Amino acid sequence: MTDAEWAHISEKVDEAKRKGIHDSLVLTDQAALIVSAKNSTVITAMNRMEAKDQLFTNIDGTILLS
Repeated sequence: MTDAEWAHISEKVDEAKRKGIHDSLVLTDQAALIVSAKNSTVITAMNRMEAKDQLFTNIDGTILLS
Protein backbone atom coordinates (compact mmCIF):
# COMPACT_ATOMS: atom_id res chain seq x y z
CA MET A 1 0.00 0.00 0.00
CA THR A 2 1.16 3.49 -0.71
CA ASP A 3 1.62 6.21 1.88
CA ALA A 4 -1.45 7.96 0.44
CA GLU A 5 -3.56 4.82 0.89
CA TRP A 6 -2.40 4.45 4.51
CA ALA A 7 -3.18 8.12 5.12
CA HIS A 8 -6.71 7.62 3.72
CA ILE A 9 -7.23 4.53 5.89
CA SER A 10 -5.99 6.39 8.95
CA GLU A 11 -8.34 9.30 8.22
CA LYS A 12 -11.34 6.98 7.91
CA VAL A 13 -10.40 5.02 11.05
CA ASP A 14 -10.19 8.31 12.96
CA GLU A 15 -13.64 9.22 11.64
CA ALA A 16 -14.97 5.82 12.77
CA LYS A 17 -13.44 6.35 16.21
CA ARG A 18 -15.24 9.69 16.53
CA LYS A 19 -18.49 7.87 15.75
CA GLY A 20 -17.89 5.36 18.56
CA ILE A 21 -16.43 2.47 16.57
CA HIS A 22 -13.86 0.38 18.47
CA ASP A 23 -12.86 -2.35 15.99
CA SER A 24 -13.57 -2.08 12.29
CA LEU A 25 -13.21 -4.12 9.14
CA VAL A 26 -11.48 -2.02 6.49
CA LEU A 27 -11.93 -3.30 2.94
CA THR A 28 -9.82 -1.93 0.11
CA ASP A 29 -9.37 -3.19 -3.44
CA GLN A 30 -6.25 -5.01 -2.29
CA ALA A 31 -6.75 -5.94 1.36
CA ALA A 32 -9.02 -6.70 4.28
CA LEU A 33 -7.84 -5.27 7.59
CA ILE A 34 -9.21 -5.53 11.10
CA VAL A 35 -8.25 -2.25 12.76
CA SER A 36 -8.55 -1.18 16.37
CA ALA A 37 -9.81 2.40 16.05
CA LYS A 38 -9.28 2.82 19.78
CA ASN A 39 -5.55 2.06 19.48
CA SER A 40 -5.00 2.93 15.79
CA THR A 41 -3.53 -0.53 15.32
CA VAL A 42 -3.94 -3.09 12.54
CA ILE A 43 -4.89 -6.34 14.26
CA THR A 44 -5.27 -8.58 11.20
CA ALA A 45 -4.27 -8.05 7.58
CA MET A 46 -4.89 -10.25 4.56
CA ASN A 47 -5.22 -9.80 0.84
CA ARG A 48 -8.70 -9.80 -0.66
CA MET A 49 -8.35 -13.35 -2.02
CA GLU A 50 -7.49 -14.68 1.48
CA ALA A 51 -10.47 -12.79 2.89
CA LYS A 52 -12.92 -14.08 0.30
CA ASP A 53 -14.59 -16.77 2.40
CA GLN A 54 -13.71 -15.53 5.88
CA LEU A 55 -16.08 -14.72 8.69
CA PHE A 56 -15.15 -11.57 10.61
CA THR A 57 -16.28 -11.31 14.23
CA ASN A 58 -15.88 -8.84 17.06
CA ILE A 59 -16.14 -5.79 14.82
CA ASP A 60 -18.60 -2.97 15.26
CA GLY A 61 -18.06 -1.11 12.02
CA THR A 62 -16.98 -1.52 8.41
CA ILE A 63 -15.09 0.94 6.20
CA LEU A 64 -15.30 0.33 2.45
CA LEU A 65 -12.60 2.01 0.38
CA SER A 66 -12.08 1.73 -3.35
